[in-house]
Amino acid sequence: MSKLKVCLRHISEVFLYEYYCLGDDEYEISDEDTLTPHKEKAKEQLLAGNYSGAQQEWLSAHLENPVDMETILGIILCCKQLGDADGEYSYSTESYNYCCTRAELAAYYRNLGWYYLEKYKPEVSAACYLYSKYFGESQQADAELEFLEKAVGKKVAKKDLPQIQKILKDNQIPTEANPVTLALLYKAAEEAAEGRDKDQALDCYRMVYDLTADKEIGKRIESLESR
Repeated sequence: MSKLKVCLRHISEVFLYEYYCLGDDEYEISDEDTLTPHKEKAKEQLLAGNYSGAQQEWLSAHLENPVDMETILGIILCCKQLGDADGEYSYSTESYNYCCTRAELAAYYRNLGWYYLEKYKPEVSAACYLYSKYFGESQQADAELEFLEKAVGKKVAKKDLPQIQKILKDNQIPTEANPVTLALLYKAAEEAAEGRDKDQALDCYRMVYDLTADKEIGKRIESLESR
């Protein structure tokens, strides 16, 4: 039986892939970069306005590396342009497991905001857009909130953080980074450090720190940087 071949280029991707995607199958990492060509073709199709063609390339890239966030966000963008709300929601919820930075979490909440707007749930949509701004300011989120306010005829931004979080929790939407993902990134950092791969260890610790601002992680980063 042949092994699955995937294009993983970072220790963090290996840990995420083995936990979230692998199952009982065996796999091997491809020697060549089979991911980038699909991503480049997808971007060319996007520039040409061919969202269906771009989506096919993003999906091919997704098969090569199921945990690559740029690829998943590319698929989500195409789902939006093609009016596929259910597909957009499916990939958006999947992306939560692979959010390794505040910017990626902000994108996750914005994408959910789009979905709930499409499903005529303006309060939930507004909560998602507002919450995304706690992780990263975005002109897109501001524009969507402005559109929402015009659509419902009232201000939606007058909610404090506990109110926003309650709306999210009431709709089974997580309000923080996936703790399993954080644990996987931490383990990946430790393994990279033990293997004397300082750069990848720093990458992983920085992702954890970006999402948690944990002081102990900050000290580990400083220690590694000083070596």
